[in-house]
Parts: sequence; C-alpha cells; structure tokens
Amino acid sequence: MYPEVIIHNSVSLDYAVTGFAIDLGQHYGALLAFAPDATLVGSATAKSGIERFLDITEPETAADRHRPAVRADDPRPIGVFVDSRGVLNGLLHFYRNLEHIKDVVVLVSETTPEDYLDYLREREYPFIRCGAERVDLPAALRELRERFGVSRVVSDSGSDLNNVLIRDGIADTISLIVHPVVAGDQGKKLLCPVGMRAKLALQKAEALEQGAVHLVYAVLKEAGDPQP
Repeated sequence: MYPEVIIHNSVSLDYAVTGFAIDLGQHYGALLAFAPDATLVGSATAKSGIERFLDITEPETAADRHRPAVRADDPRPIGVFVDSRGVLNGLLHFYRNLEHIKDVVVLVSETTPEDYLDYLREREYPFIRCGAERVDLPAALRELRERFGVSRVVSDSGSDLNNVLIRDGIADTISLIVHPVVAGDQGKKLLCPVGMRAKLALQKAEALEQGAVHLVYAVLKEAGDPQP
C-alpha cells in the first residue's frame, strides 16, 4: 500500500507554473497545512529551485557530507527527490540544509549512474532503487511507507511528475493556488497530455490575499484504476 498522494502547485489563470511571481508564503503555507510526512519533487524542479532561490555557488562543507540525526518526534516532512539520471549530483546539500525538511531521500532506478550512487552513499543520503530505466513510482512510494513510515506525500513539482501521478492513478488530491494573472506563452503548463482522463470533485474553494484562490479537488478513482 502506498501513501496518500496530494499534488500541490501554484498556477496562473491559464494553468502555467512559471512566467509569473509566486507567493512563496501562500504556497508553502497551504502545502504544510496538509501536514505531509514527505514532499515529493522531481529533479528538474529541484535544480530549478536551487538556481532561482538559492546561492548555487555555496560550497558543500564537511558537515554537509553527513546525514543529520532525525528525531521521531520531528514534525517536519522528509524531502523526497525523484532523480534517476543524477541531475542533483553535487547539489543535494542545498536541500539537506533547508529548515522546513528534516531529511533527504532520493528515488533512483536501475540505470542511475554509479557515480551518483557513490555520491549518495558517501554523503549518507538514503535512497530507494525501483524501476528499470525510470523510477517505478508506485513501488518506490510503497517502500517509502514501509522504510520511513510515510503515510501522506505532497508532490510539489512540475508537469512531468504530475503527469505520472495522474496517469498511473496514484494521485488522490489536487491542490491549486490560482493567481490572478495570465502567463501566456511565458509559462510552462501544470499538466501536459497525460494519456488518460481524470474526474475530480471540488472539496474546497478559499479566497486568499492578493486575489488568489485555493482550490482543492479529490481525484475520483474508477474501476480498473491501479490500487495502492
């Protein structure tokens, strides 16, 4: 059985995730209100976040090479990164140092480069290896629950990962903070064609500051959908 999975993102009125200013306080306030045990981020989104919001020239220190102690009573989520290609090689210390996550776990596949696996082992990053060429997300999520006690995951990522979560019937909820702006051609869309339709049921519509609206939808599962 895999954990409950919530897709969360901030979007424009034309459902772009880039090309406009995101209110980080609103975004992460709504995300953390779900009280997730883990956040799920794709490698491209994670690297982009470092480039946009952090000092990418900040060097790794000796302390960054060791996994910090994780207390059982620490309410912060685990940061889980889907990275079968080793995109985050040399960069994970930025996330290890973030205040709002307590640990970093990486999801990889059988074709993940060995030098990246060595990097993870040497720096004590736990990793889950599932799937042949790409990460087998259902299997990895099940192992995430078994090994780390994760019962709720919030995906905070881009279209590639969101597409898989919807296409494979993994997502249970979609949470969107809709900003009053049209990104037009400047914005990358939240979802690309996912290969299947998904029926949704509105659970929440809350007006936020600066004209934004928080919408929460349940993903209605149908007969034949993959089971946890």
